[in-house]
Amino acid sequence: MSSLFTKDIAVLDIGSRLISAIVGVKKAQSVFGIKSDVEKQYAGYSDGDWLDKEETRAVCCEVLREAIEGAQSNTTKIYVGVPAEFCAVVTKNIGITLDRERKIIDADIDFLFKKGDVFANDPKYQTINHAAIYYSLNDEDKLYFDVRGLTAQKADAFVSYCLAERKFIKFFDEITKSCGFDEVHYICTPWAECLALFEKEERDNSFIMVDIGYISSHVAIGRGEGILSLASFSMGGAHIAADMLEYLDVPYEVAERAKDLVDLNLNYAEGAVLIEDGEFSITATEACDIVKARLDMFADIIKQVLSQAKYDTPAYAPIYLTGEGISHIRGAKKYLSEQLVRNIEIVSPKLPGYVKASQASKTSLLMVAESLAKFSFKDFIKRLFNGGKK
Repeated sequence: MSSLFTKDIAVLDIGSRLISAIVGVKKAQSVFGIKSDVEKQYAGYSDGDWLDKEETRAVCCEVLREAIEGAQSNTTKIYVGVPAEFCAVVTKNIGITLDRERKIIDADIDFLFKKGDVFANDPKYQTINHAAIYYSLNDEDKLYFDVRGLTAQKADAFVSYCLAERKFIKFFDEITKSCGFDEVHYICTPWAECLALFEKEERDNSFIMVDIGYISSHVAIGRGEGILSLASFSMGGAHIAADMLEYLDVPYEVAERAKDLVDLNLNYAEGAVLIEDGEFSITATEACDIVKARLDMFADIIKQVLSQAKYDTPAYAPIYLTGEGISHIRGAKKYLSEQLVRNIEIVSPKLPGYVKASQASKTSLLMVAESLAKFSFKDFIKRLFNGGKK
């Protein structure tokens, strides 16, 4: 059976600790059946480069092969998530004037997006996704989040373009082709999270999403269907364990366990041992101090990112925290909130069996990929019945 007629959606999620391949199929509204989910640890990336490029290639092929075989899927289409460190976001105002006052159709919106997409000759980046933050009609002040079907002669939009580094695209074009996929689509992972983790009503106004990962993190300001700004930095939860390793002279595995056990909400007794492993031990006070010191660094970076962003967010607007880095550490949310003087809420996926913040990226990619695949199939049907035209 052709990949075009299978409902299976295959996604490759590139985290800074894990590479995951997930195959699912949508059964009903917001209900997905996960047919296979394979993840493997690898060296990761930092400062926009792979720590072990050939290992990355090998692990990608391994998880893809196991996921497709496990799902018994015949799809040859793959959606690859592009991490924030390999992405850029550009926003711009774009307007079009129609031939007359009439209903706005899909082709008009497509033309509007293409008019603003001037990145074809950019030496570093290429466009992978685009979306409107909002629209307006006939120079009126009223804003819309979708104008299809409305009547106007002039349409303006504030559009967000998600770009990916060409070297990333080239690398994963090679990987997916070698794995037997003949069609590959790229999705900006922060964009997918902004769409999938928040209801449409929650995106009416600007919101801040912070994804703190293992060794890479990002801050996104979203609104409507797009991203207003995106900033990434190479620091994550692993740096907390690395701090314990450096200052307490313990093995990394012991430091990782201490990071996961510590509770910043508690007032530990002086000298209370948090973890003891043979000749190595870490007191609760030592662990708390090191975790807080690194959280202070996260807070400073987030403050800097928000102060440099072109788009203001109200001081009362919460920061939504996700990712595998620190969201599971007890008391981290409260401590970070105090340093930022903002309310912080943990945001997680809502798929049955996938409700942890650490699973946000791959589930978000799956949900957005399904939406993109649905629209792609509609375009195919339109062309089929309109002589090859959209």
